[in-house]
Amino acid sequence: MPIPPVVNIARKEVLLPYKYQFAICTFVTNWEEYGHMLDSFIEAGFTTDYCEYRYADNTNGNSFDAYQGINQFLQNADAKYIIICHQDILLEFDKRADLDRRLAGLDSLDNNWAVVGNAGTNNLYLESMKITHADMVCVEKGVLPSKVRSLDENFLLVKKSANLALSRDLSGFHMYGTDICLVAECLGYTAYAIEFNLLHLSKGKMDASFYELSTKLEKKYSQFFRSRYIKTTVTRFYLSPNNIWRSFMNISLIKSLVRSFYKMKYKSSGKY
Repeated sequence: MPIPPVVNIARKEVLLPYKYQFAICTFVTNWEEYGHMLDSFIEAGFTTDYCEYRYADNTNGNSFDAYQGINQFLQNADAKYIIICHQDILLEFDKRADLDRRLAGLDSLDNNWAVVGNAGTNNLYLESMKITHADMVCVEKGVLPSKVRSLDENFLLVKKSANLALSRDLSGFHMYGTDICLVAECLGYTAYAIEFNLLHLSKGKMDASFYELSTKLEKKYSQFFRSRYIKTTVTRFYLSPNNIWRSFMNISLIKSLVRSFYKMKYKSSGKY
């Protein structure tokens, strides 16, 4: 009987060689606007010997929504860092050398980061950003770099080795900066707003689709982070953000009473 090939996985993390340092990924609805963006990146030092450029062609309608398209970018880009950005940005201020320094500084501060952007929030009050809009007014808030739980979508940079992906059960063109930060946090990574000032030619549009997707994201994560019992084949435990309630529900007697309740419930329904 032939012996199947065996692959030994080293104990230490293997650093995969990427073909490029950066992959710049964009949804294109206007080729002229994308061309200006592309030229600004090249002039800022993101040359093709260090970078690959990927795009999703939405010029004839939305062939890709953001969640579907970005997941393809994240899976297929052959680069250490994957930049996901709007087509209406221009690198008029900070350049590639600035980004390299900021990422090196972030590595020293917290090597556990997985995604960064130039504008983000941490709670209902704290905002951290530096970005210039079409009126040439530079908006500066908070301290940079700063750990965040949500990032604006105009410019996102994802560490390829973190193996992040967007939610399969969401779609559209909004809130993916929040979704990817929540996914990163669930996987044990961090997200940061860093200083990378660029010119953003629009401020976005909060239309009906924005509010619809915001509601879907809220419902998704409210359901995911709900308090509940988890049972494995060998143990059971209760999850809750409330420490006191979690401790109470994990008392052996309480778990036994709850299990008895479910046992009676399913037996009476004929499903047990």
